[in-house]
Amino acid sequence: MHASLFIASVAALASSTSALTIRNKHVADFRLFGEQGCSKQNQGVWTVIDVDFKPNECKSLQGSPAMSILNIDTNKGCTFSLYADEACTEASKRDCPPGRCCNNLQDWKAWSMVC
Repeated sequence: MHASLFIASVAALASSTSALTIRNKHVADFRLFGEQGCSKQNQGVWTVIDVDFKPNECKSLQGSPAMSILNIDTNKGCTFSLYADEACTEASKRDCPPGRCCNNLQDWKAWSMVC
């Protein structure tokens, strides 16, 4: 009896883990740097999955000192944009294509994505 209960529990766990894997799809990776040029003061990588954003949603970089951001990869059909202000105004918007280092004279403050 305990063995069948154990097997049922493992099966339920495996199917729920599988569902999470299918649901959370990788969308992009970008690396933040504290200086221009995407080579000095590496602040780490942000990985974006499908549930992290809504189209054109303004996402704060949460005070990370990023004067340059390297768009490591972005799924085909998606556009990754950076903003010099926390309100994501059109005037401060800059699209950052995959493989490109995007510099700013001041820290980047926010990002958005559209797929």
